[in-house]
Amino acid sequence: MSDLEIKTVVSPPTDDREYIREVAEAKRALELWTMEPGFQERFMAAPEKTLSESGLSIDVLSVKILADYETALAYRDCPPEELPRVARRYRGFLREKLAERDRMARELCVPKHPSFRAWRNRQRGRCWAELGQKNASLIHVPMTFELDLGCSVGCPFCGVMAGRLQKVCRYDEDAALWQGILSFVSELIGDAAGQATCYYATEPLDNPDYEKFTDDFFNIFGIVPQLTTAVSMRKPERTRAYLMDALKKYRRVHRFSVLSLDILHKIFETFSMEELLCVELLPQFVEAPQNRFAKAGRARENCNLGVEDKDGNTIACISGFVVNMAERSIRLITPCGASEAHPTGEIIIAKEYFENLDDFKGVLVSMIDRYMIENFSKEEPLFLRPGIIFERAEKGIEFFGAKDMRLKFIGEDDLSPALYCAVLEKLRAGGKSAYDIATELMTERDEFPANVFFILRKFEQAGLLLEPYEAAMNQA
Repeated sequence: MSDLEIKTVVSPPTDDREYIREVAEAKRALELWTMEPGFQERFMAAPEKTLSESGLSIDVLSVKILADYETALAYRDCPPEELPRVARRYRGFLREKLAERDRMARELCVPKHPSFRAWRNRQRGRCWAELGQKNASLIHVPMTFELDLGCSVGCPFCGVMAGRLQKVCRYDEDAALWQGILSFVSELIGDAAGQATCYYATEPLDNPDYEKFTDDFFNIFGIVPQLTTAVSMRKPERTRAYLMDALKKYRRVHRFSVLSLDILHKIFETFSMEELLCVELLPQFVEAPQNRFAKAGRARENCNLGVEDKDGNTIACISGFVVNMAERSIRLITPCGASEAHPTGEIIIAKEYFENLDDFKGVLVSMIDRYMIENFSKEEPLFLRPGIIFERAEKGIEFFGAKDMRLKFIGEDDLSPALYCAVLEKLRAGGKSAYDIATELMTERDEFPANVFFILRKFEQAGLLLEPYEAAMNQA
């Protein structure tokens, strides 16, 4: 077997223990680099000594390639055979994680319900224009669950501004309802519902029955929901037991939010590097050299966090429904840039309540029928989304929003850029239906209506047109 071979360490995991150890050590070195104050300086001054004192045996060059910007840039296009083994293996680990994330967004989270699927795709397209490259990290999960109402932690950076913990859903009281809901969304939405988490604006381990709820989830979907917890050290024996059981059933990456340097040290003391291989540690304390405070929610206003740009970010990764089991509510949301109008970086389209399983089914189906359509009507007025800039390109038209992403519509066969621009100008006028635009362009330019409808459909699918419910609100 070649030493250049890259193995999977998440799913399925390699049985090469040396390989696992090297990747885990590289991950630990990066955690120290990004979270331990002074580590970078100590490493650059005495690299071998610093690694040895940290219990790491990996080579210095690998750490520099993975952690130091200038060194990483110098080795960016280096052939694999010229990279140190540890750096090569850790890069393979990163590619594995990113590939799974992208697969979730493109394939695994696509609802089987046609109207839901089309609506979600339009939200993804809208976010490319509005959020730019940030959208690459958003999964647009179609469904997620909250087992509690509120959160006990009260993080000052909370991107969704979770309220205080008010109520938890108990398994012994609501097991039948929970199982019925999971079975129904599995039928209606398909396997994509199995990509849900069992937390959102909540702390999952606040619920004493979290393990029981996720056992049911696994029994129905064959998947253990991804866990992100800010209280991994509240009951470390519970955290370890859950993590080990979850990884045996369904191996995926989970996350610990690290709220202080003290908690970081306790995590390192409690869990081995190998145990944390499938756990991302998120540095969310001000002393961390590379802390991760998304500019959304409470972090927009908390000056102590050092957040400068208050708008345009989000941690919302759902284009679909949030089912709160404690409150018995359903919210329909989708990501957007955090702003005064949407401080949590999410558009809350609707919220409704249910009492029992039959009620849940009726409410969910009604919300899909009311807010999600497969294709826009050719008879209803169409409106461009505000804030999106269009420019004529050599072979079509280019659009972009406030962020760094530019996307192009390329003319198909004999569809000229001039036709794209003509359709766009009709849309800019606002209030014209697809039939209106096609009729006018047939009269003015002798254009085939089918070509006009084709371009309008491309604009629609890219999320550049207001949804009918948005248009109705704007006109009200």
